[in-house]
Amino acid sequence: MKLETPVLLITFNRPDVTKIVLDKIIEVAPPIIYIFNDAPRSGNENDKQKCSEIRQMVNGLSYDGIIKTRFEESNLGCKLGESTAMSWLFENEEMGIVIEDDILPTNEFFYYCQEMLLKYQFDERIFSITGCNLINDWKSDIQDYHFALFGSFWGWAGWRRAWKHYDVKMPLWENEEVKKMVENYLPFKEFSDLRKAEFDSLISGKNDTWDFQFCLAHLVNHAISIVPSRNLIKNIGINREDAVHMQGESPFSDLEHYKVNLPFKNNPIMIPDYEYDRNVVFKAYPWLFDVPELKSENKPTFYQKVKNKLTKL
Repeated sequence: MKLETPVLLITFNRPDVTKIVLDKIIEVAPPIIYIFNDAPRSGNENDKQKCSEIRQMVNGLSYDGIIKTRFEESNLGCKLGESTAMSWLFENEEMGIVIEDDILPTNEFFYYCQEMLLKYQFDERIFSITGCNLINDWKSDIQDYHFALFGSFWGWAGWRRAWKHYDVKMPLWENEEVKKMVENYLPFKEFSDLRKAEFDSLISGKNDTWDFQFCLAHLVNHAISIVPSRNLIKNIGINREDAVHMQGESPFSDLEHYKVNLPFKNNPIMIPDYEYDRNVVFKAYPWLFDVPELKSENKPTFYQKVKNKLTKL
């Protein structure tokens, strides 16, 4: 099987995990590899050294395909950096695969993305294809993939036609009527509460990320994600000091690579699986589901720390 789909790798200051992921991308030999590297933060010598290592690594690559690079001269940060990288990809390509520096996929991930990209290329109901099944294995005895509202962006693929709806500033969320409609649209209260808190935190400037904006674009356009029934992604950046959002314990440290057989069998039921969505939210934020509070003398759990933080937002 030949990979004919461009791949974007987004990097910053972690040359060790970057090399592991880059080696995996080179192994499957896409025709074009886009490599984005954000600039060091001002005055941060560690960033300066690590970013330089990544750029030297990339510039020293020997590769039969095309390598395109974008090395920023000033630091953009997570929100503007990653969204800029993705816009760069979709300005040049009709479709593509997006991987961050700590997202380690299986080889099958790339071919699965390519298969789904071509299959649903003109289907406006689909905005994204994720390789990450956050439950690990979901109904794989009856299907190869399903549809969901909660599609992870740890290793994903998409089209220019969907990315055109992306707005990094997310002005729609400042419209009270949109907020009401999103609240009514989401299938259960816990999911609605979670998304509202996330979107509010972005608008207020308390959260610096790129993906909440794409989640909202999915919702207001009544779009869904494709999720493989078996997980194809590991996050190798969890619980590192240099992690942006995944420091400390994580409910997703259990993600494993699964073997899948391609091509996937067609799934004609294009209804988002709310049971899957609910299980993902429950796994990530179980305190949303009547989890008893700890007594004051006990130390807070990871989930209660998250609850306290999200409540403050």
